[in-house]
Amino acid sequence: MPEETSTASGSGSMEEKPCSSTVADSLVDVTEEAKKLIGTGNRHLVMGDVVSAVNVFQEACGMLYGDTAEECGEAFFLCGKSLLELARMENTVLGNALEGVPESEGEEKPESHNIESANNLDDDDDDDDDDEDEANANDQEEEEEEVGNLQLAWEMLEVAKFIYKRKENKDDQLMAAQAYLKLGEVSAESGNYPQALEDFQECLALQLKHLPPHSRLLAESHYHVAMTLCYMDEYSQAIEHYNSSVKVIENRLAVLQKVIDSAEGAEEAAAEKTELEELNQLLPDITEKVADAKESQRTASVASLAIQQTLISTRPSEGASSSKSASDISHLVRKKRKTDEESPVKDEDAKQSKQEATVNGSGNSSANNSNGVQEKEHAQPST
Repeated sequence: MPEETSTASGSGSMEEKPCSSTVADSLVDVTEEAKKLIGTGNRHLVMGDVVSAVNVFQEACGMLYGDTAEECGEAFFLCGKSLLELARMENTVLGNALEGVPESEGEEKPESHNIESANNLDDDDDDDDDDEDEANANDQEEEEEEVGNLQLAWEMLEVAKFIYKRKENKDDQLMAAQAYLKLGEVSAESGNYPQALEDFQECLALQLKHLPPHSRLLAESHYHVAMTLCYMDEYSQAIEHYNSSVKVIENRLAVLQKVIDSAEGAEEAAAEKTELEELNQLLPDITEKVADAKESQRTASVASLAIQQTLISTRPSEGASSSKSASDISHLVRKKRKTDEESPVKDEDAKQSKQEATVNGSGNSSANNSNGVQEKEHAQPST
């Protein structure tokens, strides 16, 4: 009996090994297929077929196991990048469609010639309220079900950022910086400039840590930070980042020129020459942005000074109003003076009443004295 159990367990282990190997082989096959799809999606992006690229990248993300697996980082990043481009295309098409369309000043409501009774009107109002509630509920459900491309792009890029940022090697950290850059573009596209600025600054911090000072990626990040600061009316900081971008491009031009000068043949430095021409064309545009930012800063300062002068000019009117209130108080004081002028009359009345009282008192006293004298005169003969 023990021999049978041992043989059974041995046969079971022999059966488990092929199963594990088949699972591993299937995982390898899925990963290879996902990589092929990613390559196909990259070709679609290069050709400008953004819709096909989004579909292919979404299929690749669905094939890979685990949302935060290391193999999913590239697929999620490229899918989010493609969704961002698709959202921009949709916004551009919508903006072009709305050009030339006049704004409706007010829709004319048709006049109803049929007058219903009050009871029928109440019943119709109740029915209309019920219909409106149902329509609002349906609209809310549709809005919850429909998620825009910008929201999908943000979700994909957030997952990619999480996957790359937890790794410490240079390449993955730079990919995390690119994920931050695209997240900032998503926030800027939706109008959330504070969040966009935070993402661009995170991208720039990672790039400054791992890239040389003449890298074009640094110039791009400085440019995005400057543009976002201009949208937030922070022109002084924007000018600093524009100048930093110009400085990086100038350093890059110097490096490229050295490579071209040291090249023996014309074909060896063809890529450097192409990049040199591109940067020479890009540099005037950034310089123009710096001039625009300075002009906007000057205009904003002039406007703030005008507002301050307006506030200062309104202060004398406040003093005049206070003087008016003071005159009102003096008017009240004058009323009190009138009451004081009336007081001597009252004093004269009081004096007259006192004099009458004294006169009456003296009269009474004289009468009493006369009566007493008469009594004394009558009393003397009797003695």
